[in-house]
Amino acid sequence: MDLSLDGKRMLITASTDGIGYEIAKQFLKEGAVVLINGRDVCKAKEKEKKLQEEYGRDKVFLYIGDATKEDELLRMREYIAELWGTVNGIVANVGSGKPVGTRRLDLLEWENSYSINLFSAVKLIDIFDGLWEEEKSGNIILMSSIAAYDVISAPYAYAAAKNGIRTLVKYLADDYAKRGIRVNCVVPGNVFYPGGRWEELLSQDYEGVHQHIDKNVPLKRFARPEEIASAVVFLASERASFITGTALIVDGGQCRGIF
Repeated sequence: MDLSLDGKRMLITASTDGIGYEIAKQFLKEGAVVLINGRDVCKAKEKEKKLQEEYGRDKVFLYIGDATKEDELLRMREYIAELWGTVNGIVANVGSGKPVGTRRLDLLEWENSYSINLFSAVKLIDIFDGLWEEEKSGNIILMSSIAAYDVISAPYAYAAAKNGIRTLVKYLADDYAKRGIRVNCVVPGNVFYPGGRWEELLSQDYEGVHQHIDKNVPLKRFARPEEIASAVVFLASERASFITGTALIVDGGQCRGIF
């Protein structure tokens, strides 16, 4: 299936590991040009080299920096403006559901979670607003969570921040439509990958975690990062040209509500 992504310039934040890395790989497989981003210098350079060896040095670029910080995003913008001039798509992939404390209503917990899971996306979109092509086409894809839909064992602040992503997508989609830019979000369920949150939880309670998955996920397994990435790439493609302002849930059937 031709997704018409050949040569499209895609920025994916937090993309040197896990879901973000798989998103980058799948865009590259479709012929896109990708800028990956991460904070860990050694890991980022290792992943850049690996992708360049497979897809070419002219297809893979890297910006090392913290995509939750405004000054880093401004420097990233300058780098991309000099490198490409414009972008065709942005995937705001920064996120974390790991609590920093034990008190669910602690204000510092909420400030930290909103900074990572919601405000980072707001800052990214705002700072890159002037880099869209004049031909009036583009894609913004944000990452929400099933915690925004169902009451699950997630930190309150994380669930609220990810619900904020849903609201942001609806408002942005309406505003950006006149510019030909589509805005959507992907809603992952429980995704396992080495070094991720679920690996940590499994190390603490292997049997309990698997019982949770077996009870609550109809497909009775974790999602793979590439399954989430496929949803992202589809939404950015011409095959989804009439889809904007929506949330694509990829959770193995865990959300039971009728939305």
